[in-house]
Amino acid sequence: MRRLLCPVCTAVLLSATPATSAPDAGTAPARPAATVAPSDAGPRRQRIRPSPPSASPEARALVPPPLLYGQLQPVVGTWVEYTVRPKQGTPFPVRAAVVGETPREHDTLYQVELDYQTTPRALIVVWVARAGTGRALVERLALSVPPSAPVSIPVDLLADHAALRGTPVRQRDTDLRTGPFAGKGREQTFRLESGKQVTVVTAARVPVFGVESLRDAESTWTAQKGGTGARPALDAVPLALPRLPVP
Repeated sequence: MRRLLCPVCTAVLLSATPATSAPDAGTAPARPAATVAPSDAGPRRQRIRPSPPSASPEARALVPPPLLYGQLQPVVGTWVEYTVRPKQGTPFPVRAAVVGETPREHDTLYQVELDYQTTPRALIVVWVARAGTGRALVERLALSVPPSAPVSIPVDLLADHAALRGTPVRQRDTDLRTGPFAGKGREQTFRLESGKQVTVVTAARVPVFGVESLRDAESTWTAQKGGTGARPALDAVPLALPRLPVP
């Protein structure tokens, strides 16, 4: 899968950690419930300028597809579990959850975790900034693959950027007739730069992203169940790559 722990991205994250960190590169506990947030997440944090998708291909490849094509529903403690069926290989579950929030002067930073129950097991942590009902900005992303130490990198990408999602080519209302999220939905198809297509079905009843299913050339995601009471799985402060100065 292009966006699931590709070897190149994993190698970059696990080998490029500097010996010392820039002032914004450290992370610190944001809440007693083991939530971990970047140290620049405080109320006086300077607003971050979104980067073009071409600026960080490694991070772009790791942004979870439901975040790209859904709309974050930031209710702390909610979770949804997907079954991911690769085009080649064995299906596996991925549980996504909103596990923390840090209010700031202009927005709120949410910690979203995706537990890929693969071999080896992997945890992708995404820190997403939201201001009111505005667009979601992916500020930082961390990858944890035991026994290696977790590593985080600055991202600064708008989750719904057209260069990430692709060009919308078709949309229609649809009915989800079976399953735990039966009801009204919306089906959309996007065309990527490569010419391949992504089809996503969204429904407000699905927690976290509002994504009921997602199908691309490499895999299919299908929401199986959801609930509340999720707690952070990330139990260590990631080694963090610094954010480069903005020219």
